[in-house]
Amino acid sequence: MGYNKQYTWQDEQDALWEVWDEIETDVNVIRTLPEEISLIELRAIYQALHNNDGNRTKAAAELGIGRTNLIAKIRKYKNELEEIINESKESFCQIN
Repeated sequence: MGYNKQYTWQDEQDALWEVWDEIETDVNVIRTLPEEISLIELRAIYQALHNNDGNRTKAAAELGIGRTNLIAKIRKYKNELEEIINESKESFCQIN
């Protein structure tokens, strides 16, 4: 039942470009690499906290970092996290 097609480098490259074309990117928004990394980190922290009902110890374990490191990052991104949480609450209220 296995599928043993041999893929060439060109097949793999074509597949990657197809996926790249499907990714929604806003070309008008230009961010520096540190800004992009911060955004990724912020989203990961929010998702881990959400997945673990706000439990910082479990969220830190999910992220693969120590609890005190997570707390420091929460303080770093405090305003952004509060904004995301408020937006989530607003969208939840609009659904109900």
